[in-house]
Amino acid sequence: MKSTILTVIAWLAVLAAPATAGEALREQSGRVLDAHGIASLRVENPRGLVHILPSTDGQIHLTALKIVRSASRERAAEIARETQVTLATEGGRCDVRVRYPQRESIHISFWQMFCGLELPVVEVRLTVSVPPTLPLVLRSTSGDIQTEGLAAIQDVQTTSGDISVADARGPLRAESTSGDLELSGMAAGVLRTVSGDVVASEVAGPLDVHTTSGDLTVRGATDSLVLGSVSGDIHVDRAPRGLSATTTSGDIQVRAGSGIVRIGASSGDVDLRLVSPLRRADISTGSGDITVGLAPGLGCELELRTSNGALNTDLPLEVKTVTRHLVTGRVRQGTAPVVLRSSSGDIHLLAGGN
Repeated sequence: MKSTILTVIAWLAVLAAPATAGEALREQSGRVLDAHGIASLRVENPRGLVHILPSTDGQIHLTALKIVRSASRERAAEIARETQVTLATEGGRCDVRVRYPQRESIHISFWQMFCGLELPVVEVRLTVSVPPTLPLVLRSTSGDIQTEGLAAIQDVQTTSGDISVADARGPLRAESTSGDLELSGMAAGVLRTVSGDVVASEVAGPLDVHTTSGDLTVRGATDSLVLGSVSGDIHVDRAPRGLSATTTSGDIQVRAGSGIVRIGASSGDVDLRLVSPLRRADISTGSGDITVGLAPGLGCELELRTSNGALNTDLPLEVKTVTRHLVTGRVRQGTAPVVLRSSSGDIHLLAGGN
C-alpha cells in the first residue's frame, strides 16, 4: 500500500496576486525529501513541462508551479484547488503525479457567443532535482520533457510534447508520437518518434533511432548507428564504427562512414563518403541516385550495378567486368567490398567526395 513520504523537510506555497479576468493565476509549491532508500523515480504530468536536474545534496527537490487561465478569478482558484500534485512511495519507488480536473462545467451567455469565449486552462510545470544516479521514468501526454546532467537510466515518453535531453551519461530511451527529440551529449540511446524530427549530437555510444515521417540528424557520433525513417531524410556527419540506415522516400546523406556501412533507400537519393577503416559497404536504392566518394588513399573491391540508370566513375579502376549495367573492379589495390546497386537511378563514384 502506498504511503506518503514522511521525511518532508519543507512544503511551501506561494500564491500570486488574484487573477482578474483574462489573467493567469500562479501557485507554486515545493517539497524536499531524503532520497535514501529510493531506487527509482517516476513522474507523470499529462500537460505541463517536466524538467529534471541533478541535485548535489543527495535529496529530491520538487517544485510545482500551477498556472490557471480563466475569465473568473473565483473559477481559476477553484480549478487550482482541484488540480492535485501527489508524491508517494511504494517498494522503493518514488511517484510524482499530477491530476487535473476530470470535468469542468462551462456556462456560456448569449453575449459571450459573439464577444469570444475564454475557456479555463490549467497546466502544472514540474521541476525536480534528483541524485544524478537515480533511474527515471517520465511520462507526459501533451507536455514537454527536459532532462540534463544525469548519469542513470532514463525512460522518457510523451505523445505530442517535445523531449530535450542534455548530458545523459546513462542509457536513454525516448519516445514521442508527434513531438521532436533533441539530444546533446549522451552515452547510448534508443529513440522513437512518429512524425517528429530527431536531432542527436555528441553521441558516445551505440545509437538506434527510428521515425516514420520525421527527419533524423546525427552529429558527432563515436560509435555505431542504426537509423530508419519512412518518409524523412537522414543526415549523418560521421559514423566511425558502422552504420545501418534505411528510408523509403527520404534522402540519406553521410559525410564520413566507416566500418560496415549498409544503406537502403526506395525512392530517395544517397550521398555518401567512405573513409578508413572500411570493412564493407552495401548501398542500394530503387529509383534514387547514388553518389559515393572515396577518401584519399582508400581502396576497395568495387561492384556498380543498375537496371536503367547510368554508371559513372572518375577513379582509376582495375577493371574486371564492364557492361552497360555492371562494372566490377579494384580501386587502389583495396580488398573491402563496396557494392552499389540501383534499379532506375544513376550511380556516381568519385574521388574524395563531400
